[in-house]
Amino acid sequence: MAVIRLANGSDLAVKLTVAETIAAIQVAVGGPDFVELPGEDGPIHLRPAGVIAVIEDSRRGTAGFRFGAARAAE
Repeated sequence: MAVIRLANGSDLAVKLTVAETIAAIQVAVGGPDFVELPGEDGPIHLRPAGVIAVIEDSRRGTAGFRFGAARAAE
């Protein structure tokens, strides 16, 4: 199972491995606007451009991650 982090900060759990999820998103780049992935409560339709990270979900002990943005030097 994988968790997709979206640009708006939301997380979505999908019933695919991390590798399968990345492959599905990469196929859609330059192609259709949306990709359909199997979610816990049914299909999930998302835009690949809105995905900022794909992480492994270890039985709902979701692995966390952080990222930061630094201001450009003035």
